[in-house]
Amino acid sequence: MRPASSNAAGFKGIQIFNKTPWTLKKMKIYVRFYNKKSWIVRDCKSIDEILQTASKRIEDSLPVANAAVWSGISRMITQQRYIKPRSTNIIEHQISVLLRYTNDSLNKSNPKDLATVTLSIAKILRSIRQAHDRRRVNIYHQAFGSVLQDDNSKPDQSIFHALVKATDANLPDFKSQALANTAYAYALLGYDPKIDGRSLMGGIAEKSIDCIHQFKAQEIANIVWSYAKLKLDHPQLFQSVGDSVASKRDLNGFNPQNLANIVWAYATTNALHAGLFQSVGDSVASKRDLIEFAPQALANIVWAYATNSIQHPGLFQNVGDIIVAMDDLRSLQPQDLSMIVWAYATIKAQHPNLFQKVGDAVAAMDDLRSFNPQNLSNIVWAYATNKTHHHDLFKKVGDHIAAMDDLSSFEPQALAIIVWAYATNDTQHTNLFQKVGDAIASSDGSKAFQTQNLANIVWAYAKLDVKHLDLFKKIGKSIGALDDFSSFKSQHLANIAWSFAVIDMDVPVAFNDAFIRVLVEKQNEFN
Repeated sequence: MRPASSNAAGFKGIQIFNKTPWTLKKMKIYVRFYNKKSWIVRDCKSIDEILQTASKRIEDSLPVANAAVWSGISRMITQQRYIKPRSTNIIEHQISVLLRYTNDSLNKSNPKDLATVTLSIAKILRSIRQAHDRRRVNIYHQAFGSVLQDDNSKPDQSIFHALVKATDANLPDFKSQALANTAYAYALLGYDPKIDGRSLMGGIAEKSIDCIHQFKAQEIANIVWSYAKLKLDHPQLFQSVGDSVASKRDLNGFNPQNLANIVWAYATTNALHAGLFQSVGDSVASKRDLIEFAPQALANIVWAYATNSIQHPGLFQNVGDIIVAMDDLRSLQPQDLSMIVWAYATIKAQHPNLFQKVGDAVAAMDDLRSFNPQNLSNIVWAYATNKTHHHDLFKKVGDHIAAMDDLSSFEPQALAIIVWAYATNDTQHTNLFQKVGDAIASSDGSKAFQTQNLANIVWAYAKLDVKHLDLFKKIGKSIGALDDFSSFKSQHLANIAWSFAVIDMDVPVAFNDAFIRVLVEKQNEFN
C-alpha cells in the first residue's frame, strides 16, 4: 500500500506507512519522534529497554528511527540512567543487530540521519573513554566498547567505513547542522577519515564554505573547533568563518562557550583573522558582567588572544575586572589560573588587582598537588615577566616543589623557567634551588636541555649567588664537550660566560676553544 499523505493523517510533513497493526503503532512513534524529537528516550527508561525495543522493531523501521535509537543511547549512557541488564552477551548481540541494520540502511538515510548516527556513536565512544579514565566502567561501557572498538581500544575504523562512504556520497545535500555535527563527531573520535585517498574533512570544509551564511552560532563554533582539535589546516574555511563572524552586526546569538571555542580554534591552528578577533573582543568587552561565562571560557579567550599576539585592552580589562570581583577563585582550575596570568603577562596587559587576586588564591590553598609542572612554571613565569612581586605565592610554589619526592615529572624547560622566574623576581628559596640543582646534577641525560634552558639555569643560580657545585660541574661539562655553538644566541652565550665567571667556584672550565671562538665572532652583537 502506498504511504498515506501526512495531511490525511492530520500531521504536517510526515508520511505514514499503513500496513499492519504494528505499523500503526510505529506510525505513532514516528509522529512522536518528529513532534517531540526523542520518542525512544521517552518510551524507554534504560539502555537495556532501548536495545530490546530496537532489536525487535528496528528492521521494520525507517532510518530516522535508527538515528533516534543511537541518539537516545548516546544521551542515556552519558546520564548513566541504568537498570541491571540481563547479560553482557545479550547486550553485545543486540548492539550488533542494531549496527547491522545501521549499515544496511545507510543508503536510504538522509544527511541529517547520517550525521546523527555518526555523532551519537562518537559520543558513546567518548563516554567509554571517560568512564575508563574515571574508573567507572559499567557493563554498558564494556558491551559497546567490545563492539565499537578494536583490540587497541580505539574506534574500529571498519565500522565507520560505511558511514564515511555514505556521508561522502550525500555531501552535496548536507546542510549546516549536518556538516557541523559530522565534523564534530570525527573530532571527538580523533579520526580524519579518508575516502578513495581523499579527506572527508576536506570535503566537509569545502561544502561548509559554500553555505557558511547558513551556519548558526553553535555550528560555527563546532566546525572550527573540530578542525583545530584534529590539527587540520584549512585556511579557506577559517577565512570564510572569520569573514562571516566579523560581518555580523553583533554577536548576541553566540553564547560564551561559542566565543571561547571559536577564538581557541583560531589560536590553536595559528589562523589569523583580525576582524573576527576584533568582533569577539568588542562583544566580550561590551558586556556589563560576564557572569554567564564559565571560568574556563574566560581563560581560553584571553589565552587565545595572547597566543595570537592580539591586543584588545577592553577585553583584558573586562575579564580581569570580573575575576577580581569574584568572591573566590575556587571555580577556576589550576590550568585556568595559569592560562590567565600567562596570557596577561604574554600580551603585557597590566592588571595589578588580577595578579594580586590570583596570587592570594594560590598562596591560600592547602596544597598545590592539583597543579602540574606546566601550571607551576607558567604562573611564576607570568609574575616574573609582569614584574609583579608576590612573596606568599613564590613561597608556596617553592615549598611545594622542594617537598616533592622527585622532579622527574618536570621537563627541562619547566625547571629552567622556574629558577629563572625566582631570580628575575629576586626571590630567594634555598630549598627549591637545592632541589632543582640536585635533580639536574643527578639526571642521566635522557631529558636534553636546550641552550636557552642551560643559560637560564646557570644565570639564575649566579644571579641569586646560589652555589651548587654539582650543578655547575654538570652543566660546565656539558658545555665544554660541545664543539659547535652556532645555535647559541648571543644572550645565552653572555649569560653562560657571566655566570661561570661570577659564581667563584672550582668547576671544570666550560670555555673551550669553540666557545671562545664564537664569543669573538659574535662580539658585535653584545651590548
